[in-house]
Amino acid sequence: MNEKIRYTPKLQWSKIVLLTILVPLYCNAQESEFFSASYSRVAKSELEKGDHLGVDVIDLNLITPTINFGKNTKFNNMFAYKSFNYNHEGATEKGIVYPEKLHDIQYALLIRQKLNDRWNLMIVPQLIIRSNFKSSFGSRDFFPALAMVAMHKSSNHGGLQWGYGASYSKDFTKNTFTPLFAVTYLSSSYRVDMMLPIKAQFVMTPSKSWEYGIDANLETAIYQIGTENDFGARYTRTINVPVGLTAAAKISGMVWVKAKVGMQFLREYDFLDSTYSVMKSHGNTIESSLYASIAISLRLKE
Repeated sequence: MNEKIRYTPKLQWSKIVLLTILVPLYCNAQESEFFSASYSRVAKSELEKGDHLGVDVIDLNLITPTINFGKNTKFNNMFAYKSFNYNHEGATEKGIVYPEKLHDIQYALLIRQKLNDRWNLMIVPQLIIRSNFKSSFGSRDFFPALAMVAMHKSSNHGGLQWGYGASYSKDFTKNTFTPLFAVTYLSSSYRVDMMLPIKAQFVMTPSKSWEYGIDANLETAIYQIGTENDFGARYTRTINVPVGLTAAAKISGMVWVKAKVGMQFLREYDFLDSTYSVMKSHGNTIESSLYASIAISLRLKE
């Protein structure tokens, strides 16, 4: 694989820890968001070639009601859609066309299987479509993924669960296998929700109507772009590590509003060939950027 041509040490680290997309996998099911809609803006920042790139993101997520199959098995259907609207500014090298819009459409089935009083198994098969939809739709638009995590309830600490597993995806390279380690803890005053290396969240809950905290995510995805560029690129790959401060308030009943502000780190925007390898001289490191988002969500206790 010729990605070594342009990897810096930080990207070697990224390759080790990055990741499958497992955003809809919620481990703290005491109160879950079954619908959310958010708008985010990432400020323009400089690419390594001197031009600038900003992006607006619309993110929609829906989890259907739980289906019980016997006493020990539960199913949820999960749907997600993301739209990325890129704003490129500056001189562009001949033949390079930055897609203005990228789309990420996902369906996942969350399967929760009770093994015994202490152990539960979560299995999440996913079908993901990622493309700019400028070329004909085909098999290269499909990116399957699968994750399995076994969760253990602590017998000594109420509210504590931990577990481990693995996942497969086409989010970083053609075949990405990632070990997973999960920890969740819920108390009357705070909660911890970690699925490493994908996400880590700490939230203070001083009341039942508002909360605040900090979270970090590792995000990467490959999008099919056909042959829009005349230098042979078939895909683009984006990498972001957003770290932000969050605050959420209950508006009425199950309706919540959430705001977030922070920075995105370890950012990349690369062009890949048909073998999912970064094309020589067509990978881009992007400087860290400020970002902010606003979201509305609906929550239910399970």
